[in-house]
Order: sequence, then C-alpha cells, then structure tokens
Amino acid sequence: MDHATHERIAKWERRWLAASGLMSLTFVILIAYTLATEGGEIVQAAGRTDPATLTTSALFAQPGVRALGPNEYQVSLIGQAFTWVPNTVVVPVGALVRFYFTSRDVIHGYQVERTSINLEVIPGEVATLHYTFDEPGTYRVSCNQYCGSLHHEMVGWVEVVSATEFARRQSAQAAPAAVDGESVFASNCASCHQANGEGIAGAFPPVAGHLPDLVRADRAYPVKLVLNGLQGAITVDGVGYNGQMPAWSHLSDDELAAVLNYAVTAWDDPEALPADFVPYTADEIAAERQTPSSAAEMLALRGELELP
Repeated sequence: MDHATHERIAKWERRWLAASGLMSLTFVILIAYTLATEGGEIVQAAGRTDPATLTTSALFAQPGVRALGPNEYQVSLIGQAFTWVPNTVVVPVGALVRFYFTSRDVIHGYQVERTSINLEVIPGEVATLHYTFDEPGTYRVSCNQYCGSLHHEMVGWVEVVSATEFARRQSAQAAPAAVDGESVFASNCASCHQANGEGIAGAFPPVAGHLPDLVRADRAYPVKLVLNGLQGAITVDGVGYNGQMPAWSHLSDDELAAVLNYAVTAWDDPEALPADFVPYTADEIAAERQTPSSAAEMLALRGELELP
C-alpha cells in the first residue's frame, strides 16, 4: 500500500473515531440532563413471593398505604388483569413513599405520569423503589406492558394531597359508611364482566343469569370464588372460556358481601335464586376467609358442582 492510500484510510478512520466519540458524549450528556431534570428512580429486588398465596403475604395481604414513621409511608401494590390493587393511592405531599410491587398473573408495567416511576411488575418478584411527590395533584398510572385484551383499560391513580387532607381521609376510612355493592362492582368487576353483567363472549363469562346458578349449586362457592379467584377452562351457557379471574380478597368482608348481594339480584328475577335465599353477610365472608384455596383448586371445585 502506497503512502497516499494509507493516509486516506487513516484520515477516514480518525473521522469515524471522532464521530463515535461525539455520539457517545452526546448520549452521556442526554442521560445526565434527564437525571438532573426528571430524576432517576432505581428499582431494586425485594425478594420473591408466590402469586397464588398473596393473601397470606405480610406485604400484600392488605395492599395499600401504611405509615412507617414521621412523614414516611409504605405503599404495596398488586397488578392483576386488568386493574391495580389498590386502583387509587393517596399519599401526602412531601412524604417519603416506599413502593412495593408484584403481579398476580402476568407482567404489567407501572408508569406514573409526570414522574420517573416506570417499572415492570413481574409475577413472583417483589420490586421496590422510593419516591417523594413534591407537587400536589392527581397523577395518572398506566400499564405500559401489554397484558391482555383489556390492557388499555388498566389505569390507576396516585392522589397527592396536603397533610391535613390526608389526615382527614385517614379518619374517614376509620369510620366507613355503608357499602354500596353496585359501586364495588363498578370499580372492580365491570371492566371484565361489563356493567350489565353480560361479560364478553369468549373472553369474560357473564355473571347475569349465571351467578344464581352457582348459588343454587353451592351457596358458599361464590364466596370462595371472589376470595380465591379461578383459573382454567370453563363453559358458561355453551360458550368456552379459558382465563384467570383474580382473587379479590383485599376487599373487606362488607365489600364482598355487598357486591355478591348486588350481583345475584341486579339482573335476574327473584325466582332465579333459591326460595330460601338470604343475603350474604360479612360474617359469612370472614368464615370462608379462614380456609383459602388456590385458583386451580377453585376450578376443580367448580367441576364438582351440578350446574345446568
């Protein structure tokens, strides 16, 4: 190779090296700028948990907000198709909030608008991060990992309020009003089973016209169903379904009794229920809560029922 050719090659090599270095420097500057202006929250692993037994987990048996100390709070959250549990989190402005996340079924994504909170929520894994909300307001939470046919409806909220308003809400929760079963259904069940109880054919089974069948077959079965969930192939009115109903054991005994009483009467004639039917009670829910079952065991139990 003559000297002139060598110089031309060396010249282009220097240009490409300079361009590569400039690109690398640009990326470093952009990352530094993002961290300086948006903040950076590092997600850490905090252990493992069995999605089938979250009701017995110290962190997730009663998900929500818990005080850890002066101006410091713990928030435990469960992702499940197609909602967050709890769906709305209320925290005081300026407080240190330690989040703990897990999933009951598939991978979800928890992204809070206008913040740097953005992580994958994985079944069997517990992820944690801490964050301080400096501005009051309502922050929208999106699931940014596709999790099924109603992924687009998996929306939650973080409400950041003043310390005074937070204390007022905590006091109100200590003395709750009477539970409205229709509201509980709308908040937790309607996204899959629909507001009219008819479900979505092939995706989510109906409760209208079917739940009374379950009550007639075994009064305790609907209680076990909302406490433990169900997973596997079933047939309702000749239509096949093969999915997963999450457990709703995080709801209170009063809420579960109210939503069952609403669902068994909202769309069906009274004659659809047994003649001796009496409304479900919170004590009935509490008694069944003492003997949890897996979603797979609930499927097997359903197979033993004499359903029309």
